[in-house]
Amino acid sequence: MDKGHRKCLVLWHRIQDWADLIVNFVKENGLEDSVMTVEEIRSGVESRGTELHGIDRTVLMRALKLLEHKGKLAIFKGTSADDEGVKFSL
Repeated sequence: MDKGHRKCLVLWHRIQDWADLIVNFVKENGLEDSVMTVEEIRSGVESRGTELHGIDRTVLMRALKLLEHKGKLAIFKGTSADDEGVKFSL
């Protein structure tokens, strides 16, 4: 629920579960030590047919930030939200 009590975020996986899905996605696609944009993770060819394809951006960013906190990736800011990049280091 946001502070104004106008929006809420409903999750069908915990953020940790989404983070685990991201790690598995990276490993299964041989993307260790690779760089991708956030949009590529959400809607790229590699994510087609996975639960990550079309994931809500807020949920994805929370999972990515959790993985960043654990030292598994780095998030790079671009000039716009669509330019954000992720460097995996698994």
